[in-house]
Amino acid sequence: MIEQYMILVAFGSIASWIPQITRIIQTKSTDDFSLWTTGILAWVNLSFLVQAILIDDLPFMLMQGITCFMLGVFTFLVLRYRT
Repeated sequence: MIEQYMILVAFGSIASWIPQITRIIQTKSTDDFSLWTTGILAWVNLSFLVQAILIDDLPFMLMQGITCFMLGVFTFLVLRYRT
């Protein structure tokens, strides 16, 4: 039961990225985003993804994998629209 709940939480965590990415695409502006913060987030989440793989925790892998993907999209957009 807890595993199914955590999978739901993993997908819920993705919802927090959608408004920000939508805003970037609409405004085509990312000057107010810190590349340092984005880099730190990428490092932290990649580290957690490695841990999830090592301990073979599917919900954790799913959440961190999707988060790393969304961070990749976010970073791409930040770099693309940076002036």
